[in-house]
Amino acid sequence: MGVRDRGYIDPMLILHTSDWHLGRTFHGVDILDIQAQAMAEIVEWVRHHGVSAVLVSGDVYDRAQPRTEVVELLSTTLAQIREAGAYVILTSGNHDSPARLGFGSGIMSHGGVHLLTRVAEAHVPVLLSQSTDSTITVARATAPPALDPRGATLSGAFTVAVYGIPYIEPRAAAPSLDCAPTHQAVLGTVMERIDADRKERGDIPSVVMAHAFVTGAQPTDSERVVDSGGLGTVPAEVFARHDYTALGHIHRRQRVADAVRYSGSPVAYSFSEAGHPKGAWLVDVQETGVHEVTGLDHAARMDLACLRGTLDELLRDPAHTSAEGAWCQVVLTDRDRPASAMDRIRTRFPRTVELRWEPEGGRTLTQQAYSARVAEAAGAEELCAQFYDHVRHRGLSGPEQDEIADAVAAARSRGVEQ
Repeated sequence: MGVRDRGYIDPMLILHTSDWHLGRTFHGVDILDIQAQAMAEIVEWVRHHGVSAVLVSGDVYDRAQPRTEVVELLSTTLAQIREAGAYVILTSGNHDSPARLGFGSGIMSHGGVHLLTRVAEAHVPVLLSQSTDSTITVARATAPPALDPRGATLSGAFTVAVYGIPYIEPRAAAPSLDCAPTHQAVLGTVMERIDADRKERGDIPSVVMAHAFVTGAQPTDSERVVDSGGLGTVPAEVFARHDYTALGHIHRRQRVADAVRYSGSPVAYSFSEAGHPKGAWLVDVQETGVHEVTGLDHAARMDLACLRGTLDELLRDPAHTSAEGAWCQVVLTDRDRPASAMDRIRTRFPRTVELRWEPEGGRTLTQQAYSARVAEAAGAEELCAQFYDHVRHRGLSGPEQDEIADAVAAARSRGVEQ
C-alpha cells in the first residue's frame, strides 16, 4: 500500500487477543480440536487484514505444565503467524508458568516472537517501527530512552512502543516492588515505571498489555477472579497515559473505555458465555495514535444450550431440537429426582455435561463428578478448597485460607504452579 497521497504512512494493524487457554477442557471434555480451529482463524486474520503484530495478553496455556500436543499446537500457531507476516508479543497470565512460557525468550525474539514474562522488565518496550513502504521492523529496547535511537520516531517512519505486563502475583511481587501486596498496588507501581519510560520516548503511540481484573469489567464463570472487597481490581485510569490497553483475564470481549478493552477468550469455557460473540480486536494505529478499533468474530465456536424443565418435557418438546447437537447444561424441575437422569437426557442431548435437579421449593443437586470439579477449579487456592471440602466435608476457615494463599504465593515465586 505504501505512502498515501496525503503524505502519511499507512496505519499499523495490531491484533489484540488473549486467554487462549490451550489445553483447557470443557467440563472434562477435550476441546483441543476446537481450539485449533480458533488458532487457524487467527492466522487467517493476519493474512487477510495484513496484520503487523499479534498481541496475546496472558493465559496462553491453561496449565503451567501443558501436555505435549498442547505445546505443539502453540508452536505451530506461532510459526504460522510469523509465516503470515506478523510479529508476535505474548505475556504470561495467571494460568501460565512464567519460567516455562518464557524459556528461550532471547532466542525466540530473534525470530519475531517476543515472550514477556518478567515483571522486572515490564517497563522495557518492544518497539514496532513502520517505514514509508509499510515494512515493519521490531526490536526490544535495550538502553535508556535517551540513549536508545530506536525509541524515537525514525525518519520517514513511525514507531509504536508495546509494553507487556505479565500477570503479577501481589504477595510474591510486592517485596521487590516495595509496595503493598494488592493487585492495585503492584500494577500501579509497574505502571509508574512504564509511564516514566513512555514520557522519555517522546511523542510516539504506546500500547500496554496487561492481565488483570479492571474495575467495570463484566466477568464470566470461567476465569479466576480474585476480588476480596475490591482488592483484586485495578482502575482503568491507571492506563490513561497510553493510546491503547490490550487486556486479558476476562473471557467476555468488552470495552471498559474507548482505549481499554478485553479481547475475551477465542472459545467459550463456561455456560455463562452462551451467546457471547468470541473473537479479537483489530487496532488501527497511526502516527497520531489509535485511529479505529474493530471487532473480529470467530466462526469456530462451541454451541452452548441451557435447558430447563421436567425430564419428560425436555425429551419430547420439539422446541429443543436445535440443542440436540449442542453442549448442554440441563436443569430438571421434576418433583422427584428421575432415575438414571443423565443417561436418559443424553439419549436426546448426547453432549450434556452438567445436570442439575431443582424441584420447585426443594433442594438443588448438581450431578458433576469430583474429578470434573477439580478439572475446572479456578486456581490453586480453589483446587485446595475443593479437595478439602471433598475429604473433610466442610469449607476452609479464614486462617486456613490465608495459610493456603501464602503457600501458593511462595510456590509461584519459585516458578511452581498447580
